[in-house]
Amino acid sequence: MKMPLLLHSLAEFQDLILPALEAVRPRAIVEVGSETGANAKVLVDWAGVHGAVLHSVDPEPADDLVKLAAVTEHLHVVAEYSPEALPGIGPADAYLLDGDHNHSTVTRELDTIDEVCDRFPLVILHDVGWPCGRRDQYYAPDRLPADRVHPHSWDEGVTPDNPGTVRGGFRGEGAFAAARHEGGPANGVLTAVEDFRERRPGLAYHQVPSVFGLGILYPEDAHFAGAVRDLFDPYDRHPLLERLERNRLELYLRVIALQDEMAGRVGQQDRMVAGYEAALAALNVENTDLRLRLAGGHAGRTG
Repeated sequence: MKMPLLLHSLAEFQDLILPALEAVRPRAIVEVGSETGANAKVLVDWAGVHGAVLHSVDPEPADDLVKLAAVTEHLHVVAEYSPEALPGIGPADAYLLDGDHNHSTVTRELDTIDEVCDRFPLVILHDVGWPCGRRDQYYAPDRLPADRVHPHSWDEGVTPDNPGTVRGGFRGEGAFAAARHEGGPANGVLTAVEDFRERRPGLAYHQVPSVFGLGILYPEDAHFAGAVRDLFDPYDRHPLLERLERNRLELYLRVIALQDEMAGRVGQQDRMVAGYEAALAALNVENTDLRLRLAGGHAGRTG
């Protein structure tokens, strides 16, 4: 199987997520943001073995996931936005949040989970690291309250250690927008988690600083708390993992810069070729006009 240039799926964490589910033993799991369905398929396999059901929430679910839901009772696809979908699904024992990576959406998701569940469940969040940990990202900013949306750009990108936006960098190419500034109040996924914990005491939190960051949130007194703590403690904000993630991102940003440079060169060559073609076309017109003049003058002398 060919590996992608940039690891980005929650499925990369299955060696940690699946043991956590073993500790929780959920009957119902909710995944928000299925993208290609890679992680959902891993969860469906687990649910099939353990008699659980996965509710996969995505406004535009992958075709393969919809087809899979038609042939298994262990998967329900909910083609809605998470804030509207979660109350209708009802309580679950484990949630995986990997949808719209901004403070407003994640806050609504966490608040809704707290409201619909009798006891706060295991919640696993993706993208708590760079770039979305402290900077909002928007897939559909028009669906959010206007006062919860930061000034943002669909075209510019972001780079580590730069709180603004730049030409180039890590960007969505029109698929998503990035807030024009990093940090500050109500900005980013990790900030949303921290703000929620301030309002909701008694929750433990771990963070695995790899593949854009994995956050694990759960009640300190849950029956599975000890097992989950033992599982994630060795990875929690580990300096080696942080350095490896930084290196991974810088290498990928270098690839983006090289691609942008190559695209610029190709664009420059295209413009040069277009200029040559325009000059050649003008010369052809001038040559044709000259031939016609010469032919006309020769005909006059013959007469």
